[in-house]
Amino acid sequence: MAKHYLAVDLGASSGRTIIGTLKNGTLTIKEINRFWNGPTEINGTLYWDFVHLFRNIQDGIALAKKEFGSGLVSMGVATWGVDFGLIDGQGKLLGNPVNYRDARTNGMTEKVFAAVGKETVFQQTGIQFMQINTLYQLYSLAQSKDAQYLQADKLLFVPDLLNFWLTGRMAANRSFASTSQMYNPVTKDWAFDLLKKLNLRTDLFAPFADPGTVLGSYLGLPVVNVGSHDTASAFAAVPVAQGEQCAFLSSGTWSLLGTELPAPVINDNVLAANFTNEVGVCDTIRFLKNLSGLWIMQELRRVWAEQGADYTWDEMAEMALLSEPFQFFINPGDEAFLAPGNMPVRIQDYCERTGQKRPQEPGQIMRAAYEGLALLYADTYGTLEQLSGKKMEVLRIVGGGCQNKTLSQFAADATGRAVVTGPIEATAIGNLIVQMLAMGDIASLDEGRAIIRNSFAHESKTYLPQGSAEWLDALKKWRTFKMNS
Repeated sequence: MAKHYLAVDLGASSGRTIIGTLKNGTLTIKEINRFWNGPTEINGTLYWDFVHLFRNIQDGIALAKKEFGSGLVSMGVATWGVDFGLIDGQGKLLGNPVNYRDARTNGMTEKVFAAVGKETVFQQTGIQFMQINTLYQLYSLAQSKDAQYLQADKLLFVPDLLNFWLTGRMAANRSFASTSQMYNPVTKDWAFDLLKKLNLRTDLFAPFADPGTVLGSYLGLPVVNVGSHDTASAFAAVPVAQGEQCAFLSSGTWSLLGTELPAPVINDNVLAANFTNEVGVCDTIRFLKNLSGLWIMQELRRVWAEQGADYTWDEMAEMALLSEPFQFFINPGDEAFLAPGNMPVRIQDYCERTGQKRPQEPGQIMRAAYEGLALLYADTYGTLEQLSGKKMEVLRIVGGGCQNKTLSQFAADATGRAVVTGPIEATAIGNLIVQMLAMGDIASLDEGRAIIRNSFAHESKTYLPQGSAEWLDALKKWRTFKMNS
């Protein structure tokens, strides 16, 4: 008999609900509805539209219940990281959550380091330093004596807020809390000592609930606390066999490059490399680095479309391939590329600022973006192997970005490793696997991954490295320009 599970998958640019059907050991998926997500600027602040998101989630649930009826077993929610909503004592949302790209965190990392020291923050959290992290968002609210911050009864991270609206239960998912830089992965509790030193409120947090917990129900449908940070779900869906040594790359707006470990690694070398220890499903650690992803390409496409050149993704890739290689070098992780804006001009300005010529043609700009991202992967890959103590001959890329054949081949070329791609809908699939675990329909994560390997083998493609010597030379040049930026 077939069983059906509903995954709510909210990324930083779109949301959707997806049905997973498990029958005779094979998992198939079907999209129920898809809807826009993204920031809206009002008076200089970037907001998320949470009423819009919840309404579309409700629509997806209603459509799924209508189509699958009593065969619908459960549902789970996974979203992008770090953002949150503030709730008053009556359980009301005080205001639309603010987008992590908002300028309120500008300068906050420096203020936090001045107050307690960078080493202290890392020792207590094991998390990569990014100005978008919840810690710096919250610190900015405290510094400005924000009225909502002072009035709030609880802070609920994005998926926890949606689960609260669905079930009435306030609970903090560890996989998401670990992205905040306010969670201690060693003590498995909030980093209270750090928060107190920064004079941040320590009474805002909901009790923890581990991935795999049933939180309650919505219209009779059990709501499972999955790997609610989308990367936790994506990593759960990497179809790695038990004992296989490989690197994981979740590819979308962001690139999350790392591996799965049984325990956090917190030391001076990890601090210097700015790696992160985030919580995964089934008591694992996602040891990784958050890198820029397809964001730059998305912004290039948006800006060019606004200027009248509505290129398809295939056309943009073709333009890049027709351009001469290794003429322009950019570091996609540079702060100049973080916020929305005129990305073609920013790439030109970056090249000029680092002593290069300005790329003029769209193809040159696209080539710089693709090569820059692949070289960023290569630069990070070697460090990952050193810090984890694991030799990884294969890079497994999952998520929507794994469909980008040009980037996948460039990643193989730059890292000198075989790249194996798929599944495409990794976040939703990992979400579904944890639901199956929670409902007792599979016995382990390894069993779930075996189902994924068998069910989505048709999506898998292998890319072997080519021209490695040229890419090694390019990596040396890229590092020079990175240092000069």
